[in-house]
Amino acid sequence: MPRTADEFVEAYVADVAGSDDFEPDLARLVTEPSGLEAAGMMQALAHPWFTEPGRQPVALQMMADFMAPDGSIYYDAIYGAFHGQAAIRNWLIPVMATIDFIEFVPTAPHALFDDGLGGTSLDEWQMVAVIGEDRMPLSRGVSVRRYRDGWITWACDVYDTGPFRVPPPPEVEVEVDAEPLPDWPRTIWERDPDVPETAARDVDFRAHADEFHETDSVYHDPIFGEIRGRAAIGEWLGDVMGKVGNIVFEPLGPELDDGETTVQEWQQMAVQPDGSRVFMTRGTSVRRRVERRLVYAADYFDTASLMDPGIQAAAVAAGSTLTTEDIARHRTTA
Repeated sequence: MPRTADEFVEAYVADVAGSDDFEPDLARLVTEPSGLEAAGMMQALAHPWFTEPGRQPVALQMMADFMAPDGSIYYDAIYGAFHGQAAIRNWLIPVMATIDFIEFVPTAPHALFDDGLGGTSLDEWQMVAVIGEDRMPLSRGVSVRRYRDGWITWACDVYDTGPFRVPPPPEVEVEVDAEPLPDWPRTIWERDPDVPETAARDVDFRAHADEFHETDSVYHDPIFGEIRGRAAIGEWLGDVMGKVGNIVFEPLGPELDDGETTVQEWQQMAVQPDGSRVFMTRGTSVRRRVERRLVYAADYFDTASLMDPGIQAAAVAAGSTLTTEDIARHRTTA
């Protein structure tokens, strides 16, 4: 008889992590699925038991246990992609243990999509550094999980790492007790052949902006900040997207839509004069509607790769005329 998420967590804690001095086993390999479906795994990972101080390692081990032994992928915008449960476990647990001062605060309701194959979940969040009594907001991010045959087979956390790579001003004294960040990850993605790509030059972005609610709409972008209202969104999209040159957004999966929320994963490519393509950044787009009107849009991607001189040269070769003045004109501080 299938167990509920609460029953699963209770048994898991008792059987696997019953002692107060619990230490995750990095050599552990789970070869049988938990018996939970997508919704149950989501509920188990969000169980209140794990919110107590010192219990995060148990949640991390359980997350690793949910990953398929083979054929699974966990992608992180800083560290890149890890394949298979063993590699994921040996990255996820040690790394997350070093940043236990960071909380991931939800910024929107989570969604679980029926994709016909087991389910796909969506979570949006903001990193918050908790240092003593101070709480410092960091990058916003998004997590997409795919569930297949009782396992998680796809876990992709996308966020902007650019701010983490900028050194503090000279007048700010910061004690850093951490390894420097690796260079932006050169993950090779396979585009979804069943989903058409989108070429920026083929989209009427001002017309697209008409889908947004006149006043109660917001668009989040890691470069430009937070744009509010249909008129401002239309002016921004119409101006900026007309200057990006010949870029295409290659889909990394289907667009999922539950009637209120949509999600699409993609990689942005610069089309060169000879027809070849150069990777620019990997992203995830979320849209939310109320009474069929778009009230929320967020494009999550990493600006670190866009600062790469080679990628900037490829953008220019693709016809980009976007300038820092264009960015400054539209950028908000929110």
